[in-house]
Amino acid sequence: MAEIKHREDNPIPGVEYSEIHIPDEYDLGTGEYTTMVPEKAFSKMNPIISNVMNDPYFLLIISMNLGIDQVTAVLGKTHDEPPISRKVFNIPKDFNVDDAHDFTVSFKEWDLTWMKLNGKEMEIAE
Repeated sequence: MAEIKHREDNPIPGVEYSEIHIPDEYDLGTGEYTTMVPEKAFSKMNPIISNVMNDPYFLLIISMNLGIDQVTAVLGKTHDEPPISRKVFNIPKDFNVDDAHDFTVSFKEWDLTWMKLNGKEMEIAE
């Protein structure tokens, strides 16, 4: 059982780095994904979308949208299939667009379990 850990620096505009960590290479449906957004990125662009994929086995998309004050996470296996898990999280009211931000989403057995913003768990949208 080997772990998968991969970090990509500057994968797209507005993302300083993204990093996937899957503790067991045979269980792709359990792990964490972090997206680091640099200072002032949200004041220049919105939404910011970060993703990681290993087609056709794994796909995770995070859409951070200040226009609706929410972050949407979608987890699945391929672009051709509906997502296995989808959750929407509320961006806190005190969110500062000029700061750097760390968005980390956790998933277990193909279910999105939580998202943290700068280490603090985010509220699931109703």
